[in-house]
Amino acid sequence: MNALLALSLKELRLLARDWHGLAVLFAVPVLFILLLSLALRDAFDPAASARLRLQLVDQDRGALARQFAAELKALPGVEFDAQAPVRVTVLPGFSELLATRADLAAELIAGQAEPALLQIDYAASTLPQTRGLAALNVRGALLQVQSDYLFREVLGYPEARRAELRFLGDPRRLPITEAFRDGAGRTVAAPTAVQQNVPGWLIFAMFFAVIPLATSFVVERSQGSLLRLRVLGVPAGTLLLSKALPYYCVNLLQMLVMLAVGIWLVPALGGDRLDPGHSALGLWLLGSATSLAAIGLALCVAVTVRTTLQATIAGGAISLLLAALGGVMVPKLVMPPAMQTLTQLSPMAWSLDGFSRLLVAGGGVHDILPAGGALLAFAAATLALAALLYRHTVQSHPG
Repeated sequence: MNALLALSLKELRLLARDWHGLAVLFAVPVLFILLLSLALRDAFDPAASARLRLQLVDQDRGALARQFAAELKALPGVEFDAQAPVRVTVLPGFSELLATRADLAAELIAGQAEPALLQIDYAASTLPQTRGLAALNVRGALLQVQSDYLFREVLGYPEARRAELRFLGDPRRLPITEAFRDGAGRTVAAPTAVQQNVPGWLIFAMFFAVIPLATSFVVERSQGSLLRLRVLGVPAGTLLLSKALPYYCVNLLQMLVMLAVGIWLVPALGGDRLDPGHSALGLWLLGSATSLAAIGLALCVAVTVRTTLQATIAGGAISLLLAALGGVMVPKLVMPPAMQTLTQLSPMAWSLDGFSRLLVAGGGVHDILPAGGALLAFAAATLALAALLYRHTVQSHPG
């Protein structure tokens, strides 16, 4: 019993001396609670899930088009926003068609009316719940406009009587076209879960290389290998690049394996197949930029920590926090608008946006230039910082 107590006290003293590791053990759960609670706030809020932001484009500019806009905006939870992911376009001829076709009501019910009266365009990343809610509200507003006109102009019901009547029919069988579009307005396929998970966890795996890289760096320093290299005159840049090159190759192999899982293994188990897009060059460039950003961050951690425990805790904590903030653990689409803005602080979010442009929107090299450029700038900054820290800290204290 005395031996158990003595050894336990020894472990507590060792832990108490490691303030960095101790702080991470308490700080990381607190940050996770804050980030994930804020990110998932709307997902667990029935009122928030009923809110709908729409863009409305009126190409008709007729009286019934204006009535449709008023009916749509009056629906509970609907608000107009020029930056919303769902755009509703009132097509030319909307008012004229509704006003001159008294028999349109029957065709609306039967789903035979041509041409379409409305066009709904969804951003490629729009959630299924949002798409369903948008379509339901748009169809409901269109039915109400048609019913009001029918009762008022054709059947001659007074306003008090019209309020008691509703236009009946199946709102899913209306002449409304729907499509998914990317940022350039091109039609794309509906997004799937595998398109979120494969790139998301691929990016996370690349950044998680911080743990083995930092750990090996600490081990070499404790064994005196870094001191011997310094005595031999090996420059800091050469040493850091010798660490980066193997992990770059491993990261690209990770990308190939994860893409193969999404393309072949997931559908074999009954899931959706990952569409790899149409730009192998774009995938390589974005994967390379992501890998370099992850390696730069890993090297910054490696030259800063002093023990393998610090390397494991700090490296893991940083990777997990960047994943939580960057939309890997919680998709950006379910976050409140304020949290969606904060995701841009994480390089994982930049990479995820680039992969979305390639795999969801079917884009090419020019589509991933903003994300790739940001990742390369981050990589250059972190690699330069790692070299600076190595020269001023590691060389001064090789042990």
